[in-house]
Amino acid sequence: MRVKTEKKRNEIIEIAGNLFRTQGYGAVSMAMIAAEVGGSKGTLYGYFASKEELFAAFVVSAGKQRWEEFIAFPDKKGQIEARLQTLGRKYLRFLLSHEIMSVNRLVIAEAVRFPELGRIFYDNGPRSVIGVIATTLEDATNSGELNVADPISAAWHFKALCEARVFEQYLWGIRNEMTDLEISENVAPACRIFLESFRAGKKSA
Repeated sequence: MRVKTEKKRNEIIEIAGNLFRTQGYGAVSMAMIAAEVGGSKGTLYGYFASKEELFAAFVVSAGKQRWEEFIAFPDKKGQIEARLQTLGRKYLRFLLSHEIMSVNRLVIAEAVRFPELGRIFYDNGPRSVIGVIATTLEDATNSGELNVADPISAAWHFKALCEARVFEQYLWGIRNEMTDLEISENVAPACRIFLESFRAGKKSA
């Protein structure tokens, strides 16, 4: 039995990811991936027990660098307005990146026929994003800056406000680039609207 290596695993993920993007999830088989990798199906199954497991690894790999950028906060202190602005800008850069948007489009195109893709993507992407946002909101509530009764629900509201207008434009290919200034201009009203509902002293929404 050949020894499994991280290099080979990453090679398989990269090749499978390219096939998923260009051919679609449904059209790609483990046999096709094995042929592109240049080995047997047995070798491929030695690394990944199923196509679903390989797709999950592809999702994680595709977003790894962008995720690390998203969660890298140079300063978690300061006023909540500034922290939300930073969080919103980082989230939009993450969401609108080529890597994340390409996976989004792939999942949307295939999820009706393969519902497992939606769950895989959700568990390895949006769920974690919401967790980061919710933690920020919970910390601000504990410090008396916000009045958030349900951080998870409020995190979904904040996420949607930041995405307003631009997510659909990217998803549908209407645009594929935003400057830092445009991102800031989209996030600013999102933060203002959110704070109007959840700032401490106001009734929690």
